[in-house]
Amino acid sequence: MGLMNFVALLVGIAAGMAVAFGRVYAERLTSRYFGLVPPLLFKHRDVLVPFLVLATAANIYAVWITVAYGGLSAWRLSAVLGMALVVAAQMIQLHIALRPTKRDLELALISCVPYVYLFVLYAAALATGQYSLWLF
Repeated sequence: MGLMNFVALLVGIAAGMAVAFGRVYAERLTSRYFGLVPPLLFKHRDVLVPFLVLATAANIYAVWITVAYGGLSAWRLSAVLGMALVVAAQMIQLHIALRPTKRDLELALISCVPYVYLFVLYAAALATGQYSLWLF
């Protein structure tokens, strides 16, 4: 793994920590508005904060790997669909961070769709002996 890959991973972790900080700040504002302490209002904080850090890091790293090493195959339909799913997942994760609701765990599960898609592409590439994930 080259130095630029580590830099992309560290940038992703830093961005994820910023998103998680935004989540904690939004929880404080919301709980102050309703007059409750944050642990009573947001029971899944211990799950969502690390999820936001890791998911944001994974999204940034996925975009970096696709752009840096994809070449012409990064413009295939499967790659464009994968990147669109990653961007949509990041938008959902930002929504989770900045607008805390009771449906946060369901939204977090929905935002994992790109990872399932990329895993299916990886498994299909291994099964067919292809070098690239971008099959179509």
